[in-house]
Amino acid sequence: MTEHTEKDVLMKCTKCSYEEEEVPRWLIDELFPNEPEENYMMHCPECDHKMIVKKI
Repeated sequence: MTEHTEKDVLMKCTKCSYEEEEVPRWLIDELFPNEPEENYMMHCPECDHKMIVKKI
């Protein structure tokens, strides 16, 4: 039996620095079809500002 490992995306708020570490890749792909990962964006649950992909 093979295991499928879902990739998560790390997001960070540009204002308050809140980090969301386990945003499922499939969810972001549905919100931003055909967009490169560096263009992904969400609203911060802490301050409602822009969250972007965290560079590791």
